[in-house]
Amino acid sequence: MTRRFNELLLGFDAREMWLEFSEDWSEERQRLFLLRRDIIKPLSADTVTWRSVFDAQTSPQPPEWEHSIMGLWNNLATHQEYLDTGWSARTHPHWLIAVTLHREGHERESMVERYARSEEIIPALRDPAWELLGYDVCDEWLLSGLTDLAWGDGSPEEVQAIRQKYVPCLNEYHLFTSVDSAAEFIPLAEEGARAHAPFFVFGLWLIKKQEGLAQPD
Repeated sequence: MTRRFNELLLGFDAREMWLEFSEDWSEERQRLFLLRRDIIKPLSADTVTWRSVFDAQTSPQPPEWEHSIMGLWNNLATHQEYLDTGWSARTHPHWLIAVTLHREGHERESMVERYARSEEIIPALRDPAWELLGYDVCDEWLLSGLTDLAWGDGSPEEVQAIRQKYVPCLNEYHLFTSVDSAAEFIPLAEEGARAHAPFFVFGLWLIKKQEGLAQPD
């Protein structure tokens, strides 16, 4: 039975799409952190896994006041304007995305929700036209329990069991295809990183693709 989740729009970011999977992820990193390896590249709410364009490039940097919720921009139009005027000369491939928080109504309130309610997110609701990239499982600071925990350090039997259960639920971006499968993964993430618990389900939504006219230097 499908559970009912509420959805909260947290903000926006521009993420790099110019780094090749094999360029950014060594064989050892793939072995340790990925459950599925036959993918295009891992995407995530976590900027350690999927870099913001401002992390992947040293300049220009965004104004600090725009980073109000875990590094996410709170105003989509302002973010797009900054990309068009302050960064577009580089014209590197990147995707403009939205991040949403998905919570079951009976769960306890989190710091993430308090942060979100304290800010004015514009627009306040997700546009139905935005394309779902998939669902991630992260702590309240967006550390991913799916791609930022060293699963490969476990026993071969444990790793194989986890892969058999969850790899069919992951898409070509190493994201869960449904909220339910992501929610089912939460206890495993919390067991693997108890200091970061609780974990939550975050949705990644593609707003716009910028294919780019040149590769970065």
